[in-house]
Amino acid sequence: MGIESGTGGWRASLRGRWDRNRWLLADQALVSGMNFLTTALLARMLGIRNFGIFSVFYILLQYVNSIQLALIVAPMMTQAPLMQDGVEQQSFLRGMAGYQYLFSLGCGVAAALVAVLEVLHLLPWRMAPDVFLPFILTILCFQAQDWFRRFCYAQNRGMTVFWNDLISYLGQVAAFGILWRLHRMNVDNAFYAIAATSFIAFAVGLAREDIKPAWHEVKAAVRHAWAMGRSLLVASQSQWLGSQGILLIVAAIAGVSATGGIRAAMTMMGPVNVLMQLLDNVIPVRASRIFAAGGERQLTAYLRRVAITLLVAAGIPILLASIFAKPIMSMVFGNGYATYAILVVWQGIYYWLGLINRQLMYYHRTVNNTRALARTAIIVTAVSLSICLPLIWRYGATGAMLALDFGMLFNIVILRREMTIHRRRTIQA
Repeated sequence: MGIESGTGGWRASLRGRWDRNRWLLADQALVSGMNFLTTALLARMLGIRNFGIFSVFYILLQYVNSIQLALIVAPMMTQAPLMQDGVEQQSFLRGMAGYQYLFSLGCGVAAALVAVLEVLHLLPWRMAPDVFLPFILTILCFQAQDWFRRFCYAQNRGMTVFWNDLISYLGQVAAFGILWRLHRMNVDNAFYAIAATSFIAFAVGLAREDIKPAWHEVKAAVRHAWAMGRSLLVASQSQWLGSQGILLIVAAIAGVSATGGIRAAMTMMGPVNVLMQLLDNVIPVRASRIFAAGGERQLTAYLRRVAITLLVAAGIPILLASIFAKPIMSMVFGNGYATYAILVVWQGIYYWLGLINRQLMYYHRTVNNTRALARTAIIVTAVSLSICLPLIWRYGATGAMLALDFGMLFNIVILRREMTIHRRRTIQA
């Protein structure tokens, strides 16, 4: 009797977890799978050099998104679940929508100004000016759709996220296929396709939601988010410079083809990306709720359980991808990418360490100790940049990955120390 009750309870618990998370897991599998497919298609369709150019612009897109994540997405996903009043929460979310609209518009204007300066030859760069218009449109549309999916995640509406991402990401694959068939596939049109499909997905979501803010809601949301966002902005910019910024250094020293090779190696970690994206979209929300209900002790226990589970789960695909990197790279991306297979090993280590680092970041964000994130990011970035230049000159793309791995390990060590200090202060208080 007791055994049957225990078995039934275990099954009911497992079924309950599946019911709560099935759409979230389906969405992460969809996004990761589509990202893998689109990267493979672009790598083959564009060729290694043009794919490298695309990758450089995509890194710049990720830079802009890192600012969006710090100022808008992270505060929204951390603070909204802490609001017990449903009316207050909806007003805050509408205000964050207005904040996002203004931010995207500002990013578009800034990118347009850079494009004008480039056309007038007032900048020392050698970028193709034709790429800027589709790139600017991609910034506006991609950010809008990405914000909408996070807006839904903050409210645990996984099914809405799944269908919206299906429109965007499956639409990209279809658009790339059409461009390929029409012999019109190039870097410019690739960004036009991303912008168009992102806009369609966002427009569908906008038509179904109450996210048309009043001005007073926008001002209140900005004030609410800025207290957390300013420290996260410093941290994110430093982290970006010490990670994605290193890839731009690779492009300048070793060439854009090397950058394309690194991006292909990153794509090989597709299964791990499912876990990474699930963390960013789900864990902060749940961590905030657990902290609000049970305090720091339960928060720490929850993040520890998540870390152990994910490290074990991620270890298997990382090991398999590292062992069979060369034949898979050749088969998926083309023979020209096989020389970059060793990067998969270093990228796997980077992602595995990143799972630990994320749990520490979520802890500091949830307990509102974001200054620790900013301090750590500045220190780690300075160290990473100081060692990346000689490593890249000596070992090319492999040197960049070595610098990234060392930076991630150093980041974990410092954040763990900051966590111990914060907990000690909390106990003394």
